[in-house]
Amino acid sequence: MVRLTDGGDDESAEDSDSILESQLNRRNYLKIGAAAAASAALPAGVASAASGPEERFGIQWDRVVNAVDDLGMDPNGNDPIDNQLDAAYGSGTLIEFPPGEYLVTSTLSANDNVSRFGMVGTGGSHKDVQFVFPPGNNGEKFRFIQITSGDHHVLKNFSIQQTDDDTTSADIWLANDDGALIEDVEWLGRTPSDNYARRQLLAYDCSSVDGVNVGRRIYMREGAVIPGYPDGVAGIRVQGGSVGEIRLVDCHIEQRGSSSFRATHTRGVLRVEGGLFKNNDNTNMRISGGDHPSKQSWIKGATMVVDADNLNEHARDGDQLESPTGLLVDSTGNGYSGLLIEDCDFIYKSSPAGRGVISTSPPSWGGHGSFTLRNCRIQNDTSLQTIQAYSVDTSETDTPWGVNLENVSITGDATSQPAGAAVHLDANRDGSTIQNSCIHLPNGDVSGVRIDDSSNCEIVDTNINVTGQATVFNSADVDTSNITSSDSCPLPSADSSTSDSSTSDNTSTDSTTDSTTDSTTEPLPNDLRIVGTGTQTQYEFTVTDALQPVDGTVEEWDDVTSTSATGWITTAGSEDTFTFSGDVSSFSFLEGEAEIYVNGEQVTASTITDATSDSTSDSTSDSTSDSTSDSTSDSTSDSTSDSTSDSTSHELRIVGTGTQAQYEFTVSDSLQAVDSTIESWDDVSSTSATGWVTTDGVADVYNFTGDVTSFSWLGGEADLYVDGQQVTVSTITDATSGSSSTDSSTDSATDSSTDSSTDSATDSSTDSSTDEPLPNELRIVGTGTQAQYEFAVSDSLQAVDSTIESWDDVSSTSATGWVTTDGVADVYNFTGDVTSFSFLEGQADVYVNGTQVDPEVFSLPNRLVVNGDGTETKYNLKVSGQIMNDPLVGAIESADTVSDDRVRGTVTEDSDAFRFSGDISQLTLAGDASLVFEDNDG
Repeated sequence: MVRLTDGGDDESAEDSDSILESQLNRRNYLKIGAAAAASAALPAGVASAASGPEERFGIQWDRVVNAVDDLGMDPNGNDPIDNQLDAAYGSGTLIEFPPGEYLVTSTLSANDNVSRFGMVGTGGSHKDVQFVFPPGNNGEKFRFIQITSGDHHVLKNFSIQQTDDDTTSADIWLANDDGALIEDVEWLGRTPSDNYARRQLLAYDCSSVDGVNVGRRIYMREGAVIPGYPDGVAGIRVQGGSVGEIRLVDCHIEQRGSSSFRATHTRGVLRVEGGLFKNNDNTNMRISGGDHPSKQSWIKGATMVVDADNLNEHARDGDQLESPTGLLVDSTGNGYSGLLIEDCDFIYKSSPAGRGVISTSPPSWGGHGSFTLRNCRIQNDTSLQTIQAYSVDTSETDTPWGVNLENVSITGDATSQPAGAAVHLDANRDGSTIQNSCIHLPNGDVSGVRIDDSSNCEIVDTNINVTGQATVFNSADVDTSNITSSDSCPLPSADSSTSDSSTSDNTSTDSTTDSTTDSTTEPLPNDLRIVGTGTQTQYEFTVTDALQPVDGTVEEWDDVTSTSATGWITTAGSEDTFTFSGDVSSFSFLEGEAEIYVNGEQVTASTITDATSDSTSDSTSDSTSDSTSDSTSDSTSDSTSDSTSDSTSHELRIVGTGTQAQYEFTVSDSLQAVDSTIESWDDVSSTSATGWVTTDGVADVYNFTGDVTSFSWLGGEADLYVDGQQVTVSTITDATSGSSSTDSSTDSATDSSTDSSTDSATDSSTDSSTDEPLPNELRIVGTGTQAQYEFAVSDSLQAVDSTIESWDDVSSTSATGWVTTDGVADVYNFTGDVTSFSFLEGQADVYVNGTQVDPEVFSLPNRLVVNGDGTETKYNLKVSGQIMNDPLVGAIESADTVSDDRVRGTVTEDSDAFRFSGDISQLTLAGDASLVFEDNDG
């Protein structure tokens, strides 16, 4: 082995799905024994495995050897593994490392064109296998691995332990022609300054133009010495010798002393897919377009966060960021052009200094040519520059030179900008375009777009709502069309598929946009809560049907789609909450751990996929209506069966005794009501029910699989029968125990949707009698005919106790109830909006804050508010859908008119508000009133 002494973070996603296939007990190894025997074997100390070649990770390996059993390495970190590792290095060799600590004191250095070499941990977590190094490295900048040729090298599922001192470090330099994979690898501990470490922790290069090397779920997030540029250590660097493609996928790089990643000199490309890059000094992203003959560098789906006032728990006293630029587009004198940034979120909350959120390198560095921002969201709450494209040295920089903003949303609390405008395009940015974008900076004195000394530029279909001037042109040739300046994002979006990038004023990420939009629909039937325990935790999960985040519980850096989510939770007791239909199909902690609850029952990552098994994604009404034929046949054929299969069906019969009785119960697997026995006010889900029986001998009947996990009387009592045998409340949970093989796996999965509805109704009735009434009132008044209603609000709901009957179902954000008698009302207080309202049966009168309204208004997703400023303003508004007065703001004046798709009116000191569907097709405003627009349907 040769000791070498010379010489730019994101959270681990999950441990890879392909981490070794638990086949160790089926493999036949050639037992080498001692290290001396290992060094004498072939090739380089390893004989071919007796079992022959094996395929892993898409690579055919000639031999798979165990680091401890076959190579004699010490897993306790006492004896160095240097000789064994050096001897085993060779083509076709995969070394598997069992959990443990492995001491490395010399660099694995090779330039031998080895093909197919791997080092893979076999633990369930990448932290189970850790490589450790001499404390402090004796002042040397220690390198763990330096491999500068070959192909298909795999480094997977282990960690590099730097410890928490300020001197110990170990870096890797891997250059392959093609097929390299670094996956689920983390640098643990504190990274020193460059006095004790090299310029970066990972140098990663691709030495063939046609090659692709991948880094997936690389983590560097446990803090670093932050000495200021240029003395800090970066995370990942793609160097000038890299001529192919390096791809980084779902990496987490945080609180580095310098750039999270840097690819400014590469003659190939860097492509970044997903990931979190947060609070890294110098730059959080530093990249050029590259110089590849057929490819372009890009960043897609990533999140960048700068919040210097809130470093993570690994920061020490005195640690502070000096100048954390967000994205630096930089080719450092190489004159590269062409870079794509797409579907990314830039969140810039606090910073002491920096070039800004997005900037090119300055002219003194040679600058950078064109770049495109597409479908990106930028939130800038500081007075540092939002977008700065410096002038271009046209004699040195490749064409094109323009900056393109497509469907970009810029929002925030910035009160000033160094360039005077949020977007500044300096000299020679010819051919720049800004289209279908939104700039909303309502504070201080900020202009929208400034363009200097550039030609053939264009701004079209863009909303610029700022306190300064919308546009400032200095010796610039700029065509403009359809520029608006309301308090809203552009209307309409040119492409509905990208409209998320320009939604409401405060939107900064897809996840927050989705949560805002989703909150206007009814919650899905199942509830998933991830509760922090005080340690930083990253999770990811998927569901089989549909997923919605609960507003106010997810942050802008959490990533939520219609069927999956990745997020962070830290503070003890705080939680991320989701509603979903279907089942949870996968769940994993990428870092740390937290508590998990499904429908109020605590589960684990290994049992959560069973928590709603066999339940459908259908609504409660579906589960009751669809059960007619099945439940009848099941109860006659299966209820008397003694089968132990998963599908064993049982019958539960609740028989009235002549006194009114209300019951509630849950089952562990699935539940169907026998339709003819259930009334409309009974509430049945796929695993629970709440209902009433009174008449002597008349029964409510259900068929179920699994066990009855809970049963209680909410009022009165009746007779209970399970499979024809009379039981009591205390014995019913044992009535079917042992009859189904699914019982043990589904006990924790009790669906408490009815349970929680009952509990929340109880809570709300209690709270409403003791808490301050909520500010808005919703009154549903009977007209003499039976009417059933349901509605939901966006924030919180309280029922006025004296108006609600026991069969009405009230939660903290929704209610279902009945009114009949003429003039008798059900009354609720609430905050937020009424997001949905419908009559399930009959009709009644609806009043909001004393004004009668048409409940159809609550189905209209978008809102427009005209705020008077003291002088009269006339407005004329037409929409492509339907428009109605918004009752939560107040009634319009008698002179104002509202038709199906148009409103005309005036405001002076008051406000007029409307809810509508579709888009605004015409808007005329005569006066100084301001407009606030909320687009909630994209």
